[in-house]
Amino acid sequence: MKTLWKLATCAAVVLLSFSMYSCGDDDEDSIGSVDELVGMWEVVEHSGYEIEDGEREEDNPSYYVGRRYELKSDMTFNSYSKESSNPSETGKWELKNGSVHLIFYYPNDGGYDYEDPDIMKIVEISADKLVWEYHWKETGWELYEKETLKKIAQ
Repeated sequence: MKTLWKLATCAAVVLLSFSMYSCGDDDEDSIGSVDELVGMWEVVEHSGYEIEDGEREEDNPSYYVGRRYELKSDMTFNSYSKESSNPSETGKWELKNGSVHLIFYYPNDGGYDYEDPDIMKIVEISADKLVWEYHWKETGWELYEKETLKKIAQ
């Protein structure tokens, strides 16, 4: 009887370990994958606003349309001002729970800004279209941006 009890206990422990392994923290509702995101993306639509001390100012879309983001498979990125072939900003990127985290590199300020990444929530993604939004709010200040990007290169 003791042998049977030990065998049942061992089987229960093994089964429990499998069930715990399958309970990961991945988000079933996540949208997007690294493979879908890798490539060169160009902003084709932009809307947004900034509110500072109660005054709202709308973004000028023409400033943002044409900006490009190059998301690389090695999880680094470059961003380019419109009509520029040299990166204006660089850094690392991550995909977490349906959002792209852009971790900018500031060589004069100690390197990568892990504490304050830009978190771009993916609203929609397909083979050639990406819609993401950014929202930041603190006391007396708020920023919201929504961009539609088209994939122009793998």
